[in-house]
Amino acid sequence: MKNVLKFLLMIPLFLLTSCNGGNETENLIKEININIPIDHSYSEIAQFQITWSQMFDIESESYFVYFYSETCSHCVDLKNFIIEKALELQTIYFVKSSNADILSEDTISSINAGNSSEISILGYPSMIKIENYVCIKNVAGISQIKSLLNWLLILLSN
Repeated sequence: MKNVLKFLLMIPLFLLTSCNGGNETENLIKEININIPIDHSYSEIAQFQITWSQMFDIESESYFVYFYSETCSHCVDLKNFIIEKALELQTIYFVKSSNADILSEDTISSINAGNSSEISILGYPSMIKIENYVCIKNVAGISQIKSLLNWLLILLSN
């Protein structure tokens, strides 16, 4: 429906172009401000790729570790958002699914963990927050991850 509406809005623009030099058309196009989504690739964040065992080896006081699987439909839905935030924040590290991952329904025991063998995730996508080499947050799912990162962006903007 949005595409049809955009198409219908574009018809007058093409008609205006044939009537004058195009200045009005250019101004109208600028006013419409069509937002075209960017399809990101994991290759863009190659410098942030780590393994499960490396999640506590980052030399930073505070950062996030995002766990994903390329075959997970929720991860695919979140991919553009998470890569965009990683490029913006520079504090999100990515762990691609592997046999080393520890999946468990008990993610609470990960809080205050200080090494990778003490961390477990509910599934994909998941994200943990590490501060001072200790896990302080462990969330799973699109809405939880987006909320965590949006909350951080609000804090940073104040």
